[in-house]
Amino acid sequence: MLLKAGASSSSLYHHFGSRNGLIRAATTAIHRDLVMAEDRALLDRGMAAETHEEFCQYIEEQLRRAVTCPVNRARRIQRATLAAASLESNELQPKVAEFQILMVSIIADLFEFAKTKGIINHDLDSFAYCAWFQGMLLGQLLTEATLDDTTRWLSVAVPAALAPLRMP
Repeated sequence: MLLKAGASSSSLYHHFGSRNGLIRAATTAIHRDLVMAEDRALLDRGMAAETHEEFCQYIEEQLRRAVTCPVNRARRIQRATLAAASLESNELQPKVAEFQILMVSIIADLFEFAKTKGIINHDLDSFAYCAWFQGMLLGQLLTEATLDDTTRWLSVAVPAALAPLRMP
């Protein structure tokens, strides 16, 4: 395979430092691609919301889509796997965290926009909320092992996700 790529093993070791360095670089690239694969059009739908009810309906739809769509489930599994791998690597952890922060920041911008429109709680810490939301979605993967009924999980998750958005 190296011959087809026109590379030698020594040039790979020189560039990446070791086999583990190559694996870290590949893992970082995969995580970056997962983050960048998120559909920006979905955020545009949230930005189009004009009322509190429309925005909450959008959030509920996104939550349901995230846990019921097979493509999203596969992406969450990949992200959770990469996040877990990064916990064991001092070099990989900051790189994975950088892309995770980027994704959370992009989504948090949507919530900041909704706050400026006056359609969600203006006291909401958008970044913390979005980080919690992402963690809840990743945690849902672990929950599936003991609670295989997504409807039951959603019956708790949806009200939990919408509560911080309510107007004071």
